[in-house]
Amino acid sequence: MITKFFRKRRNMKIILWIIAILIIPGFLIWGVGVGGGGKSQYYAATVNKEHITLQEYYKELGEVEEQYRKIFGDKTSELLKGLNIEQGVLESMIREKILLQEARHRRIRVLNNEIVEVVKSDPAFLDEKGRFDENKYRTVISSYSPEELRKIEDELRKRITIEKLKEMVIAEGNISVSDEEIEKHIKENQIKDVDRESIKKRLLWRKREEYFNQWYADKRKISKVIVYLSFNQPAVSVE
Repeated sequence: MITKFFRKRRNMKIILWIIAILIIPGFLIWGVGVGGGGKSQYYAATVNKEHITLQEYYKELGEVEEQYRKIFGDKTSELLKGLNIEQGVLESMIREKILLQEARHRRIRVLNNEIVEVVKSDPAFLDEKGRFDENKYRTVISSYSPEELRKIEDELRKRITIEKLKEMVIAEGNISVSDEEIEKHIKENQIKDVDRESIKKRLLWRKREEYFNQWYADKRKISKVIVYLSFNQPAVSVE
């Protein structure tokens, strides 16, 4: 049932990786070095005693680079020179590890019916009346092997888990937007056609994102993360 979500997940993944790489300050990297002995022969990093293997890392890196090529074509090589792809990919994998570990700690679970509902809401599988089209689903699912389907389902389960964690964390912040904040935003941005409700939603979304990002930054600091790869070249912020 999950395979039909694959196309959407690929598109989402492109966007998420681009966002992750652009917002993570780091290094302009031309090469990644791997140590000659010990754990560095097998692992890219260890996150609270959980490993990210070199095989996992290079597979993910290859997929991200391939997606860039599909989007930007001949401009890819020039674009990648200005982005921190190698370290950005690893940092995103570390982030996922930390978030999933926290989700397990909080006993967050994703039920099968939750995955099915997400899949059924995918626009790629809706008919012209906005209803789930079983034939479209079966056409897509028939092109993937059982192993590929399991991987897609596992990936979707991770994404839903992280979203549930995010909502739980944000709810703990009791975040709200006051009338004074709305007025300040209107004046500072010299907004003439005032839609207060729309402004309130935008400000609330921004505050929620900032709160979660800060929560993660604090969690990242106290996590025991060991990186075995060496990223060459001097630091250049991409923010």
